[in-house]
Amino acid sequence: MDSPPGSITQCLQKLKAGDRSVTTEIWDRYYPRVVQIASAYLDGHQDRAVDGEDVAQSTFRTVIHALGNGNCSEAKNREDLWKLLFVSTINRVRRHHRDSTAKKRPVFSDAKHKSAEQILISTSEDPAAKAEFADVIEHLFGRLDQVDPSGELKRIAALKLDEHSANEIAKSLRRRKIYILQRIRLIRILWEESELL
Repeated sequence: MDSPPGSITQCLQKLKAGDRSVTTEIWDRYYPRVVQIASAYLDGHQDRAVDGEDVAQSTFRTVIHALGNGNCSEAKNREDLWKLLFVSTINRVRRHHRDSTAKKRPVFSDAKHKSAEQILISTSEDPAAKAEFADVIEHLFGRLDQVDPSGELKRIAALKLDEHSANEIAKSLRRRKIYILQRIRLIRILWEESELL
C-alpha cells in the first residue's frame, strides 16, 4: 500500500524533531531502490567484499543520523531525500572502488559500466527518475557556480564526467595540466561537502 501524499515530508519533520520511529517508513520506501542502484554500480567490480545491501545499510545509517542531528536542513520532501540517498550511495560506492583498487583511474571508465543516468533509469520503476537525476546534477553544478561564477569549474567537471583526461581538458581550455588537476581535486571536495554526504 502506498503511503499518502506528503508522508515522507512528515517523516522528515518528525525525524528532525528527534522522532526515530519514522525511520521504518523511510526504510520501506527507499531501501530497495538504494540497494538496486548500489548493486548496479558494484556489478562487475572484482572486489566482492561489499555488496549492494552493505552500501545501502551504510547509506541509511549515515543519512538518518545526519537528518536526526539537523545536518541536512535542506532535505524537506521526498525529492530532497531521494537526492540525498542517491548521491550518498554513489559516493559510498566510489569510495569503495577507490579504496579497493590500486590503480588510480576513474571508477566508471570501463566500457562495461553504464552511465549513472542509465543505471538510475534502468533500476528504478519511478517514471520521474530521469528528472530526479537531472536535479542531482543541477544541484552539484550549482555548487560549482557558487564558488566559481565564471563557469570554468563547471566546464571542467562536465568534461571530466564525459571521461576526458586531464591532458585533454587542459588542451581544450588552454590551461596547464597541473592547474586542471588542482581544479578537479577542488570539484571533488566541493561535491563531497555539498551536504549530499
